[in-house]
Amino acid sequence: MKMNQASEYRRITVVDIETVSLDSTDSKGALDALTGRIVCIGLLFDDGQGITEAPILEVDERRLLERFWSALGESDVLVGHNILEFDLPFIRQRSWIHGIKPSRGVDLRKYYTADIVDTMQLWNNWAPKKGSKLDNLASALGCGTKNGHGEDVAKWWANRDTASILKYCMQDVRLTYHVYCRLMYQQPRRPLVPDVEVGALG
Repeated sequence: MKMNQASEYRRITVVDIETVSLDSTDSKGALDALTGRIVCIGLLFDDGQGITEAPILEVDERRLLERFWSALGESDVLVGHNILEFDLPFIRQRSWIHGIKPSRGVDLRKYYTADIVDTMQLWNNWAPKKGSKLDNLASALGCGTKNGHGEDVAKWWANRDTASILKYCMQDVRLTYHVYCRLMYQQPRRPLVPDVEVGALG
């Protein structure tokens, strides 16, 4: 069995986070764990049979992070776009700030990690300072395009527009999953359950 092939023994977990600035007047604060926080974590699980979506959105960031770590399996392969330099370090840093111990170790080494597939780095062959936006890569590979912009998350959060945040986050997750499947020469699996209905904040 290939390391990155989903199965009952090693689940593929696609991760994407949405962040906002702790200071609403500082738009760039959302890009740093010292000045920003996570408001949503999109998750998609591929267990080799089908896919299940499980987005997490909470007002209480501590609770959000606890739910994230509880959702991960010990042997899950974590997949994301720029996940090595942004999503996972941000999650780890905010977990440190809240004093939350991760439920499992995550190998964040570049080049040699056995825990992570970063679709941006895979596409760019780890070329320094050469980023490829998810939207552009997904479009080139015939995986679809995004509808929305990350800058809108702060506005949605201020208005507690949870539906828009979840929709935008999970769109990124689905695009990343389809890009991952293309790069791995695999066919995307069908959902095991319908898309998650958006409700009130937990």
